[in-house]
Amino acid sequence: MPELGEPLSDRELDVLRCLSKGAGNKEIASELFISENTVKVHLRNIFAKLGVATRTEATTVALQQGLVVIPGMELPAQSGTTAVTPPPFTAPEIAAESDDAPPVMDTAEATPPLPDSRRWPLALAVVGLVGLAILIVVVITSRQNSPAAAPTPAPFAAVELGENWQTIRPLPTARTNMAAQAIGTNVYIIGGETADGVTKTVLAYGAFDGLWAEVAAKPTAVTDASAATLFGEIFVPGGRLADGQPTNILEVYSPTNNAWRVAQSLPHPVTGGLALSDGSYLYLIGGWDGANYLDTVYRYDPGQDRWQLLPPLPHARAYLTGGAVLGSLYIVGGYDGENIVASCDQFNPQTNEWQSCPPMLRPRARAGAAAILNKLYVVAGEQPAGDSAPYSELYDPVSQQWTILNTPVLANGATWDGFGAAHVETRLYMLGGEQNGTPVADSYQYSPLIYQTFIPAASSGGGE
Repeated sequence: MPELGEPLSDRELDVLRCLSKGAGNKEIASELFISENTVKVHLRNIFAKLGVATRTEATTVALQQGLVVIPGMELPAQSGTTAVTPPPFTAPEIAAESDDAPPVMDTAEATPPLPDSRRWPLALAVVGLVGLAILIVVVITSRQNSPAAAPTPAPFAAVELGENWQTIRPLPTARTNMAAQAIGTNVYIIGGETADGVTKTVLAYGAFDGLWAEVAAKPTAVTDASAATLFGEIFVPGGRLADGQPTNILEVYSPTNNAWRVAQSLPHPVTGGLALSDGSYLYLIGGWDGANYLDTVYRYDPGQDRWQLLPPLPHARAYLTGGAVLGSLYIVGGYDGENIVASCDQFNPQTNEWQSCPPMLRPRARAGAAAILNKLYVVAGEQPAGDSAPYSELYDPVSQQWTILNTPVLANGATWDGFGAAHVETRLYMLGGEQNGTPVADSYQYSPLIYQTFIPAASSGGGE
Protein backbone atom coordinates (compact mmCIF):
# COMPACT_ATOMS: atom_id res chain seq x y z
CA MET A 1 0.00 0.00 0.00
CA PRO A 2 1.25 3.51 -0.76
CA GLU A 3 2.31 5.54 2.27
CA LEU A 4 2.02 9.21 3.18
CA GLY A 5 4.93 11.20 1.79
CA GLU A 6 5.94 8.55 -0.76
CA PRO A 7 6.90 10.14 -4.13
CA LEU A 8 4.30 10.00 -6.90
CA SER A 9 5.06 7.86 -9.94
CA ASP A 10 5.23 9.38 -13.43
CA ARG A 11 1.78 7.99 -14.26
CA GLU A 12 0.31 9.31 -11.00
CA LEU A 13 1.71 12.76 -11.84
CA ASP A 14 0.00 12.52 -15.25
CA VAL A 15 -3.31 11.76 -13.55
CA LEU A 16 -2.76 14.58 -11.04
CA ARG A 17 -2.13 17.10 -13.83
CA CYS A 18 -5.38 16.10 -15.52
CA LEU A 19 -7.16 16.29 -12.18
CA SER A 20 -5.88 19.83 -11.60
CA LYS A 21 -7.54 20.88 -14.86
CA GLY A 22 -10.91 19.71 -13.55
CA ALA A 23 -11.06 16.55 -15.65
CA GLY A 24 -13.35 13.74 -14.55
CA ASN A 25 -12.37 10.08 -14.46
CA LYS A 26 -13.71 9.43 -17.95
CA GLU A 27 -11.84 12.41 -19.39
CA ILE A 28 -8.60 11.37 -17.64
CA ALA A 29 -8.95 7.83 -18.97
CA SER A 30 -9.45 9.12 -22.51
CA GLU A 31 -6.51 11.53 -22.36
CA LEU A 32 -4.08 8.98 -20.88
CA PHE A 33 -5.36 5.98 -22.92
CA ILE A 34 -6.19 3.98 -19.79
CA SER A 35 -9.38 2.55 -18.28
CA GLU A 36 -11.53 4.36 -15.72
CA ASN A 37 -10.75 1.61 -13.21
CA THR A 38 -7.05 2.31 -13.65
CA VAL A 39 -7.74 6.01 -13.07
CA LYS A 40 -9.50 5.16 -9.80
CA VAL A 41 -6.52 3.06 -8.66
CA HIS A 42 -4.12 5.93 -9.42
CA LEU A 43 -6.38 8.38 -7.55
CA ARG A 44 -6.45 6.17 -4.44
CA ASN A 45 -2.66 6.01 -4.48
CA ILE A 46 -2.38 9.79 -4.98
CA PHE A 47 -4.75 10.50 -2.08
CA ALA A 48 -2.79 8.17 0.21
CA LYS A 49 0.60 9.64 -0.70
CA LEU A 50 -0.58 13.25 -0.37
CA GLY A 51 -2.64 12.60 2.77
CA VAL A 52 -5.87 13.98 1.31
CA ALA A 53 -9.43 12.73 0.94
CA THR A 54 -10.90 14.74 -1.94
CA ARG A 55 -10.00 15.83 -5.45
CA THR A 56 -10.00 19.47 -4.36
CA GLU A 57 -7.58 18.76 -1.51
CA ALA A 58 -5.34 16.79 -3.89
CA THR A 59 -5.23 19.71 -6.31
CA THR A 60 -4.53 22.19 -3.50
CA VAL A 61 -1.67 20.16 -2.05
CA ALA A 62 -0.26 19.54 -5.54
CA LEU A 63 -0.20 23.29 -6.19
CA GLN A 64 1.40 24.03 -2.83
CA GLN A 65 4.10 21.38 -3.35
CA GLY A 66 4.78 22.47 -6.92
CA LEU A 67 3.69 19.12 -8.40
CA VAL A 68 1.44 20.99 -10.84
CA VAL A 69 1.37 24.61 -11.95
CA ILE A 70 -1.74 26.42 -13.15
CA PRO A 71 -0.95 29.91 -14.50
CA GLY A 72 -2.98 32.66 -12.88
CA MET A 73 -4.34 30.56 -10.02
CA GLU A 74 -3.83 31.74 -6.45
CA LEU A 75 -3.10 29.04 -3.89
CA PRO A 76 -6.06 28.66 -1.53
CA ALA A 77 -5.33 28.43 2.16
CA GLN A 78 -5.37 24.91 3.53
CA SER A 79 -6.37 24.21 7.10
CA GLY A 80 -3.76 22.51 9.19
CA THR A 81 -0.82 23.96 7.33
CA THR A 82 1.94 25.82 9.11
CA ALA A 83 1.79 29.61 8.85
CA VAL A 84 4.62 31.38 7.11
CA THR A 85 7.14 32.67 9.65
CA PRO A 86 7.88 36.37 9.08
CA PRO A 87 11.51 37.37 8.65
CA PRO A 88 13.27 38.35 11.93
CA PHE A 89 13.47 42.05 12.68
CA THR A 90 16.43 43.64 14.45
CA ALA A 91 16.02 47.20 15.70
CA PRO A 92 18.87 49.50 14.55
CA GLU A 93 21.12 50.91 17.22
CA ILE A 94 20.69 54.65 17.88
CA ALA A 95 23.69 56.60 19.11
CA ALA A 96 23.31 58.47 22.39
CA GLU A 97 22.83 62.20 22.12
CA SER A 98 25.89 64.38 22.57
CA ASP A 99 26.87 67.93 21.90
CA ASP A 100 28.58 66.86 18.66
CA ALA A 101 25.80 64.56 17.47
CA PRO A 102 23.38 65.82 14.88
CA PRO A 103 19.97 66.75 16.17
CA VAL A 104 17.55 63.87 16.54
CA MET A 105 14.59 64.05 14.17
CA ASP A 106 11.37 64.95 15.85
CA THR A 107 9.26 61.80 15.99
CA ALA A 108 6.25 63.86 15.08
CA GLU A 109 7.85 64.61 11.72
CA ALA A 110 9.05 61.01 11.04
CA THR A 111 7.07 58.57 8.99
CA PRO A 112 5.00 56.55 11.43
CA PRO A 113 5.80 52.82 11.57
CA LEU A 114 3.46 50.42 9.84
CA PRO A 115 0.91 48.89 12.17
CA ASP A 116 1.10 45.13 12.67
CA SER A 117 -2.02 44.71 10.57
CA ARG A 118 -0.07 46.04 7.52
CA ARG A 119 3.45 44.81 8.39
CA TRP A 120 2.56 41.09 8.26
CA PRO A 121 0.96 41.17 4.79
CA LEU A 122 4.01 43.05 3.52
CA ALA A 123 6.35 40.42 4.96
CA LEU A 124 4.26 37.66 3.47
CA ALA A 125 4.30 39.42 0.10
CA VAL A 126 8.11 39.58 0.20
CA VAL A 127 8.29 35.86 1.02
CA GLY A 128 5.81 35.14 -1.78
CA LEU A 129 7.87 37.06 -4.31
CA VAL A 130 11.01 35.18 -3.29
CA GLY A 131 9.13 31.88 -3.64
CA LEU A 132 7.82 32.93 -7.05
CA ALA A 133 11.34 33.76 -8.20
CA ILE A 134 12.57 30.34 -7.06
CA LEU A 135 9.65 28.65 -8.86
CA ILE A 136 10.46 30.49 -12.09
CA VAL A 137 14.09 29.37 -11.88
CA VAL A 138 13.00 25.75 -11.27
CA VAL A 139 10.57 25.82 -14.20
CA ILE A 140 13.15 27.33 -16.56
CA THR A 141 15.78 24.80 -15.46
CA SER A 142 13.40 21.85 -15.88
CA ARG A 143 12.45 23.01 -19.34
CA GLN A 144 16.11 23.30 -20.30
CA ASN A 145 16.70 19.73 -19.12
CA SER A 146 13.58 18.24 -20.73
CA PRO A 147 12.86 17.46 -24.38
CA ALA A 148 12.02 20.66 -26.22
CA ALA A 149 9.65 20.40 -29.15
CA ALA A 150 10.52 22.31 -32.27
CA PRO A 151 8.74 25.60 -32.98
CA THR A 152 5.02 25.19 -33.54
CA PRO A 153 4.74 22.54 -36.26
CA ALA A 154 2.29 22.58 -39.10
CA PRO A 155 -1.11 21.08 -38.24
CA PHE A 156 -1.34 17.34 -38.81
CA ALA A 157 -4.57 15.52 -39.65
CA ALA A 158 -4.55 11.81 -38.88
CA VAL A 159 -5.91 9.51 -41.58
CA GLU A 160 -8.04 6.55 -40.52
CA LEU A 161 -6.87 3.49 -42.44
CA GLY A 162 -9.48 1.08 -41.11
CA GLU A 163 -9.09 -1.96 -38.84
CA ASN A 164 -8.22 0.42 -35.94
CA TRP A 165 -5.13 1.74 -37.75
CA GLN A 166 -4.40 5.40 -38.33
CA THR A 167 -1.51 7.59 -39.39
CA ILE A 168 0.31 9.79 -36.89
CA ARG A 169 2.73 12.64 -37.39
CA PRO A 170 5.68 11.29 -39.43
CA LEU A 171 9.30 11.32 -38.30
CA PRO A 172 11.25 14.51 -39.07
CA THR A 173 13.34 12.42 -41.51
CA ALA A 174 13.16 8.89 -42.86
CA ARG A 175 14.88 6.38 -40.57
CA THR A 176 15.30 2.60 -40.43
CA ASN A 177 16.65 -0.13 -38.13
CA MET A 178 16.43 1.94 -34.95
CA ALA A 179 15.75 0.85 -31.39
CA ALA A 180 12.41 1.93 -29.94
CA GLN A 181 11.01 1.93 -26.43
CA ALA A 182 8.30 3.77 -24.47
CA ILE A 183 8.39 5.22 -20.97
CA GLY A 184 5.35 7.00 -19.58
CA THR A 185 3.55 8.60 -22.50
CA ASN A 186 6.65 9.16 -24.65
CA VAL A 187 7.95 6.81 -27.34
CA TYR A 188 11.70 7.05 -27.95
CA ILE A 189 13.52 6.03 -31.12
CA ILE A 190 17.26 5.61 -30.79
CA GLY A 191 19.95 5.47 -33.45
CA GLY A 192 19.30 3.68 -36.72
CA GLU A 193 20.13 4.86 -40.22
CA THR A 194 19.13 7.98 -42.12
CA ALA A 195 20.19 9.31 -45.51
CA ASP A 196 23.33 10.62 -43.75
CA GLY A 197 24.29 7.19 -42.38
CA VAL A 198 24.26 5.65 -38.91
CA THR A 199 23.01 8.23 -36.41
CA LYS A 200 23.20 8.86 -32.67
CA THR A 201 20.12 11.12 -32.70
CA VAL A 202 17.32 10.24 -30.28
CA LEU A 203 13.74 11.45 -30.78
CA ALA A 204 10.75 11.38 -28.46
CA TYR A 205 7.15 11.20 -29.66
CA GLY A 206 4.54 12.50 -27.23
CA ALA A 207 1.38 10.41 -27.18
CA PHE A 208 -0.42 13.41 -25.60
CA ASP A 209 0.43 16.14 -28.09
CA GLY A 210 1.47 14.08 -31.13
CA LEU A 211 4.73 16.03 -31.48
CA TRP A 212 8.33 14.95 -32.05
CA ALA A 213 11.16 16.38 -29.96
CA GLU A 214 14.90 15.76 -30.07
CA VAL A 215 16.44 14.68 -26.76
CA ALA A 216 19.99 13.92 -25.64
CA ALA A 217 21.91 12.05 -28.34
CA LYS A 218 23.22 8.56 -27.69
CA PRO A 219 27.00 8.72 -27.06
CA THR A 220 27.69 5.95 -29.60
CA ALA A 221 25.89 5.89 -32.94
CA VAL A 222 24.49 2.41 -33.68
CA THR A 223 21.98 0.71 -35.93
CA ASP A 224 20.40 -2.76 -35.78
CA ALA A 225 20.13 -2.46 -31.99
CA SER A 226 17.12 -3.05 -29.79
CA ALA A 227 16.16 -1.60 -26.41
CA ALA A 228 14.38 -2.55 -23.21
CA THR A 229 13.04 -0.57 -20.25
CA LEU A 230 14.16 -1.33 -16.71
CA PHE A 231 13.57 0.77 -13.57
CA GLY A 232 12.62 3.89 -15.51
CA GLU A 233 15.62 3.81 -17.88
CA ILE A 234 16.14 2.60 -21.45
CA PHE A 235 18.94 0.07 -21.95
CA VAL A 236 20.49 -0.25 -25.42
CA PRO A 237 22.99 -3.14 -25.67
CA GLY A 238 25.20 -3.75 -28.70
CA GLY A 239 24.33 -2.76 -32.26
CA ARG A 240 26.26 -2.12 -35.45
CA LEU A 241 28.66 0.80 -35.67
CA ALA A 242 29.10 3.15 -38.62
CA ASP A 243 32.05 1.03 -39.83
CA GLY A 244 29.81 -2.02 -40.09
CA GLN A 245 31.25 -3.83 -37.07
CA PRO A 246 29.19 -5.06 -34.09
CA THR A 247 29.85 -3.48 -30.71
CA ASN A 248 29.61 -4.74 -27.12
CA ILE A 249 28.79 -1.36 -25.58
CA LEU A 250 25.82 -0.93 -23.22
CA GLU A 251 24.48 2.62 -22.93
CA VAL A 252 21.56 3.66 -20.75
CA TYR A 253 19.22 6.63 -21.17
CA SER A 254 17.38 8.33 -18.31
CA PRO A 255 14.33 10.30 -19.51
CA THR A 256 14.10 11.95 -16.08
CA ASN A 257 17.58 13.46 -16.42
CA ASN A 258 17.64 13.55 -20.22
CA ALA A 259 21.12 12.03 -20.01
CA TRP A 260 23.05 8.91 -20.97
CA ARG A 261 25.46 6.76 -18.98
CA VAL A 262 27.71 3.82 -19.86
CA ALA A 263 27.20 0.48 -18.09
CA GLN A 264 29.15 -2.79 -18.13
CA SER A 265 29.92 -3.89 -21.70
CA LEU A 266 28.58 -7.12 -23.17
CA PRO A 267 30.91 -10.13 -22.97
CA HIS A 268 30.85 -10.30 -26.78
CA PRO A 269 30.01 -7.85 -29.61
CA VAL A 270 26.43 -8.36 -30.84
CA THR A 271 24.26 -6.70 -33.45
CA GLY A 272 20.74 -7.69 -34.47
CA GLY A 273 20.02 -9.21 -31.05
CA LEU A 274 16.77 -8.88 -29.14
CA ALA A 275 16.71 -6.91 -25.87
CA LEU A 276 13.91 -7.75 -23.44
CA SER A 277 13.15 -7.08 -19.78
CA ASP A 278 11.22 -9.14 -17.23
CA GLY A 279 11.04 -6.19 -14.84
CA SER A 280 14.12 -7.25 -12.87
CA TYR A 281 16.80 -8.06 -15.43
CA LEU A 282 17.82 -7.17 -18.98
CA TYR A 283 18.18 -9.97 -21.52
CA LEU A 284 19.96 -9.94 -24.89
CA ILE A 285 19.06 -12.90 -27.09
CA GLY A 286 20.65 -14.06 -30.36
CA GLY A 287 22.17 -11.70 -32.91
CA TRP A 288 25.24 -11.64 -35.15
CA ASP A 289 28.88 -11.07 -34.10
CA GLY A 290 30.27 -10.14 -37.51
CA ALA A 291 31.00 -13.75 -38.48
CA ASN A 292 28.36 -16.02 -36.97
CA TYR A 293 24.67 -16.03 -36.17
CA LEU A 294 24.33 -16.48 -32.43
CA ASP A 295 22.31 -18.60 -30.03
CA THR A 296 23.74 -16.81 -26.99
CA VAL A 297 21.52 -15.49 -24.21
CA TYR A 298 22.95 -12.90 -21.80
CA ARG A 299 21.28 -11.60 -18.66
CA TYR A 300 22.31 -8.26 -17.15
CA ASP A 301 21.87 -7.53 -13.45
CA PRO A 302 21.65 -3.71 -13.03
CA GLY A 303 22.26 -3.98 -9.29
CA GLN A 304 25.63 -5.66 -9.76
CA ASP A 305 26.36 -4.16 -13.21
CA ARG A 306 27.22 -7.63 -14.44
CA TRP A 307 26.36 -9.94 -17.35
CA GLN A 308 25.64 -13.66 -17.01
CA LEU A 309 25.55 -16.31 -19.76
CA LEU A 310 22.31 -18.36 -19.77
CA PRO A 311 21.25 -21.55 -21.62
CA PRO A 312 21.39 -20.94 -25.38
CA LEU A 313 18.54 -20.15 -27.72
CA PRO A 314 17.37 -23.39 -29.41
CA HIS A 315 17.75 -21.88 -32.89
CA ALA A 316 20.60 -19.43 -33.61
CA ARG A 317 19.42 -16.32 -35.45
CA ALA A 318 19.48 -12.53 -35.66
CA TYR A 319 16.95 -9.77 -36.41
CA LEU A 320 14.40 -11.64 -34.28
CA THR A 321 11.61 -10.12 -32.21
CA GLY A 322 9.39 -10.94 -29.24
CA GLY A 323 8.16 -9.80 -25.85
CA ALA A 324 7.46 -10.67 -22.22
CA VAL A 325 3.99 -12.17 -21.69
CA LEU A 326 2.60 -13.78 -18.51
CA GLY A 327 6.04 -14.18 -16.95
CA SER A 328 7.74 -15.76 -19.97
CA LEU A 329 9.90 -14.35 -22.75
CA TYR A 330 8.67 -15.22 -26.24
CA ILE A 331 11.23 -15.12 -29.06
CA VAL A 332 9.92 -15.33 -32.64
CA GLY A 333 11.17 -15.14 -36.22
CA GLY A 334 14.52 -13.87 -37.40
CA TYR A 335 17.19 -14.82 -39.95
CA ASP A 336 19.54 -17.76 -39.35
CA GLY A 337 22.05 -17.02 -42.13
CA GLU A 338 20.15 -19.01 -44.74
CA ASN A 339 16.44 -18.51 -44.19
CA ILE A 340 13.92 -16.18 -42.65
CA VAL A 341 12.18 -18.34 -40.05
CA ALA A 342 8.82 -18.56 -38.28
CA SER A 343 10.24 -20.18 -35.13
CA CYS A 344 8.75 -19.48 -31.71
CA ASP A 345 10.63 -20.23 -28.48
CA GLN A 346 9.54 -19.60 -24.89
CA PHE A 347 12.02 -18.88 -22.08
CA ASN A 348 11.17 -19.16 -18.38
CA PRO A 349 13.30 -16.64 -16.39
CA GLN A 350 12.56 -18.47 -13.14
CA THR A 351 13.92 -21.85 -14.25
CA ASN A 352 16.19 -20.69 -17.12
CA GLU A 353 14.57 -23.31 -19.33
CA TRP A 354 13.49 -23.17 -22.97
CA GLN A 355 10.50 -24.80 -24.61
CA SER A 356 9.03 -24.48 -28.07
CA CYS A 357 5.77 -22.76 -28.97
CA PRO A 358 3.75 -22.96 -32.22
CA PRO A 359 5.52 -21.17 -35.10
CA MET A 360 4.11 -18.01 -36.61
CA LEU A 361 1.79 -18.21 -39.59
CA ARG A 362 4.52 -16.68 -41.78
CA PRO A 363 8.33 -16.40 -41.48
CA ARG A 364 9.33 -12.86 -40.45
CA ALA A 365 12.55 -10.95 -39.71
CA ARG A 366 13.06 -7.32 -38.66
CA ALA A 367 9.44 -7.26 -37.54
CA GLY A 368 8.02 -5.09 -34.79
CA ALA A 369 6.51 -6.60 -31.65
CA ALA A 370 4.79 -5.59 -28.43
CA ALA A 371 3.11 -7.41 -25.55
CA ILE A 372 -0.37 -5.92 -25.02
CA LEU A 373 -3.25 -7.34 -22.97
CA ASN A 374 -1.32 -10.59 -22.39
CA LYS A 375 -0.88 -11.23 -26.10
CA LEU A 376 2.17 -10.85 -28.34
CA TYR A 377 1.59 -8.65 -31.40
CA VAL A 378 4.03 -9.19 -34.30
CA VAL A 379 3.72 -6.58 -37.03
CA ALA A 380 4.88 -6.82 -40.66
CA GLY A 381 8.60 -7.62 -41.08
CA GLU A 382 10.72 -8.95 -43.91
CA GLN A 383 9.25 -12.12 -45.42
CA PRO A 384 10.65 -14.63 -47.91
CA ALA A 385 10.41 -13.55 -51.53
CA GLY A 386 7.20 -14.84 -53.05
CA ASP A 387 5.84 -15.92 -49.64
CA SER A 388 4.74 -12.61 -48.16
CA ALA A 389 1.28 -12.04 -46.70
CA PRO A 390 -0.69 -8.77 -46.38
CA TYR A 391 -1.26 -9.17 -42.65
CA SER A 392 0.49 -9.25 -39.30
CA GLU A 393 -0.33 -11.64 -36.46
CA LEU A 394 -0.64 -12.05 -32.72
CA TYR A 395 -0.09 -14.93 -30.31
CA ASP A 396 -2.23 -15.94 -27.34
CA PRO A 397 -0.10 -17.93 -24.86
CA VAL A 398 -3.19 -19.32 -23.14
CA SER A 399 -4.77 -20.90 -26.23
CA GLN A 400 -1.35 -21.30 -27.96
CA GLN A 401 -2.85 -19.94 -31.18
CA TRP A 402 -1.70 -17.39 -33.70
CA THR A 403 -4.22 -14.86 -34.99
CA ILE A 404 -4.39 -12.87 -38.20
CA LEU A 405 -3.98 -9.13 -37.59
CA ASN A 406 -5.25 -7.17 -40.59
CA THR A 407 -2.70 -4.54 -41.58
CA PRO A 408 -3.80 -1.92 -44.16
CA VAL A 409 -0.20 -0.75 -44.65
CA LEU A 410 0.60 -4.13 -46.21
CA ALA A 411 -2.24 -3.95 -48.73
CA ASN A 412 -1.52 -4.52 -52.41
CA GLY A 413 1.62 -6.53 -51.75
CA ALA A 414 3.50 -3.78 -49.91
CA THR A 415 6.47 -4.72 -47.71
CA TRP A 416 7.42 -3.07 -44.43
CA ASP A 417 10.30 -3.81 -42.09
CA GLY A 418 13.06 -2.18 -40.04
CA PHE A 419 10.70 0.19 -38.23
CA GLY A 420 10.63 1.08 -34.55
CA ALA A 421 7.80 -0.45 -32.52
CA ALA A 422 6.70 0.38 -28.97
CA HIS A 423 3.46 0.70 -27.05
CA VAL A 424 1.90 3.20 -24.65
CA GLU A 425 -0.78 1.49 -22.57
CA THR A 426 -2.84 -0.40 -25.19
CA ARG A 427 -1.76 1.58 -28.25
CA LEU A 428 0.97 0.27 -30.52
CA TYR A 429 3.17 2.74 -32.38
CA MET A 430 5.15 1.84 -35.52
CA LEU A 431 7.61 4.45 -36.71
CA GLY A 432 9.52 4.80 -39.97
CA GLY A 433 11.29 1.78 -41.44
CA GLU A 434 11.39 0.65 -45.07
CA GLN A 435 8.35 0.25 -47.27
CA ASN A 436 8.93 -1.56 -50.55
CA GLY A 437 12.66 -1.19 -49.98
CA THR A 438 12.56 2.59 -49.53
CA PRO A 439 13.25 4.33 -46.17
CA VAL A 440 10.20 6.28 -45.00
CA ALA A 441 9.23 8.70 -42.25
CA ASP A 442 5.61 7.51 -42.23
CA SER A 443 4.37 6.41 -38.81
CA TYR A 444 1.26 4.66 -37.55
CA GLN A 445 -0.80 3.88 -34.48
CA TYR A 446 -2.80 0.70 -33.89
CA SER A 447 -5.38 -0.02 -31.20
CA PRO A 448 -6.14 -3.72 -30.63
CA LEU A 449 -9.43 -5.02 -31.97
CA ILE A 450 -11.82 -6.64 -29.54
CA TYR A 451 -12.55 -9.62 -31.73
CA GLN A 452 -10.13 -11.63 -33.84
CA THR A 453 -10.39 -14.66 -36.13
CA PHE A 454 -8.21 -17.49 -34.85
CA ILE A 455 -6.33 -19.85 -37.13
CA PRO A 456 -5.32 -23.05 -35.30
CA ALA A 457 -1.58 -23.68 -35.18
CA ALA A 458 0.09 -27.03 -34.66
CA SER A 459 0.76 -27.89 -31.04
CA SER A 460 4.38 -27.74 -29.97
CA GLY A 461 4.37 -30.70 -27.65
CA GLY A 462 4.39 -34.46 -28.15
CA GLY A 463 2.91 -34.43 -31.61
CA GLU A 464 -0.54 -33.64 -30.23
